[in-house]
This record gives sequence, structure tokens and C-alpha cells, in this order.
Amino acid sequence: MCYNKIMKKICRVAWSITHQEFTVTDYYYFSIIEKRAPEFGLQIDEVDSWDKLFEYDTIVFNYPEIPFTEKEVQDVVKAVEELGKKVILLGYYKNEDHIADTCNTLARAFGMELNPDEITDEVSNYDGDKYFVKSTKVRRYNKGLDNKVNVNAVVLPCTCSIKTIMPDIKIVVAGEETAKSNMENYPLLIADHLAPVSGGYFTLAGTCVFWDNYAIRLEDNLNFAMNMLWHETPPQDTPTGKAVRFGL
Repeated sequence: MCYNKIMKKICRVAWSITHQEFTVTDYYYFSIIEKRAPEFGLQIDEVDSWDKLFEYDTIVFNYPEIPFTEKEVQDVVKAVEELGKKVILLGYYKNEDHIADTCNTLARAFGMELNPDEITDEVSNYDGDKYFVKSTKVRRYNKGLDNKVNVNAVVLPCTCSIKTIMPDIKIVVAGEETAKSNMENYPLLIADHLAPVSGGYFTLAGTCVFWDNYAIRLEDNLNFAMNMLWHETPPQDTPTGKAVRFGL
């Protein structure tokens, strides 16, 4: 289904390369998500300018390798809390390359941190591989723009867990009861911070490879990825009055 026919607009996604992230234009790794995005009303652009990121509805930091400065964190907080943008930050398991540390320079401003652990599941997985964690506990982004459920299960390879350090964090995906952390953490795998006043969102994911060219073909990963990317920036305040805003 071509969802932009339903919404009659395009959601513009900035895929950041400002912090040496994995590039969406890499044909071997991410060409499927880039190719399929227009079917779901999404326009994904690779963006190398920090200021230009905030011209988009959704901003993606997919495995950033450079820590975020205090000024950059303030910019992202403003984008979510005041401008109603959606920001998605994705890491990886075991704190490889200090990815959890790097992501946490931004994530903790929204009440979350990536743990330096690994999540495995000996029972609920793909093709017998315990690192390809399969979950049916998809609490958000399980419906398309037609409001019909199109996600029943996802596969999250090589994921760490998420630590909540502030209240009101929303579960997006949690592991099944059989999912285990090697550090005995609860298997919260993807989580949301909501900004109900502005309509903005901050999403933190324990893995950045659930939407690569291999994993995106598994279970309902494609639909889940597109649902998560979609965001419509609410109207901002005008000199004549304040716009009506809605937030979940």
C-alpha cells in the first residue's frame, strides 16, 4: 500500500552522517530501506549538515561514532520538546567501539541509556540463532497509517538493553520472557520518550541493524521500520495564536 496516498503528504527523514553514522546510501547494507521508503510516504535524505537536520520531520542517528557535544544535545532537546520533531538514535550490543557510551551522551538527556550488555534468546529467535532475538512484544509502531495492525513480530539482531533513568518512558519493544541479558538487565530493547506538548518523540534502540538489508526481510521488520520512521511535525506557534497539538 502506498501510504502517502492516505496522508496526502510526504514525511521527510534526515539520515544523519554528521557523526560518522552508517550511511543509508550504502547499497550493500541499507539499499532496501532507502528503495522501499517512498511506498510508505517517506523521503529519506542523507544529511551531512548539523543545522539542516532540523528542517526534516524525522532525524536518524544510526550508530554515531562521534559523541554529541553539549550544544548538540541542547539542539536535539529543543527539536523534540519545542519543535515537535522525531529523533531516532540506534546503538549496538556489548558497547562495541564504545557505541553505548557515545549514544548515551545524547540519550540520557531523554531519560534513557544503552546498557553495555548483550541480549540473547535461546527460545524465541530467528533460525536458531540466539543473537537474532525475536519478539512479539511490540507495543508501539505496530500499525500502519491506515490504523491497521501490520506488525506482529520483529527480529532484533545483536541488541543491547535500555536502562530508564527517568519516569514515563514508553516501551516500544521488549524481549520475551526467555530473553536474557548477560548483565541481568530487563530486556527493554526499544523505547520512546514523548513530548506531549510539542508532539515530538525521541526513540532509542539497542540495535542499529534490524533494518539492514538482511534483517529487514525478517518477520515484520520492514513495516515496523517504516512505521517508526513516519512522523508529521505538528504546526508550530504563530504570531496570531498557538496551534492545537496532540501527543500520545
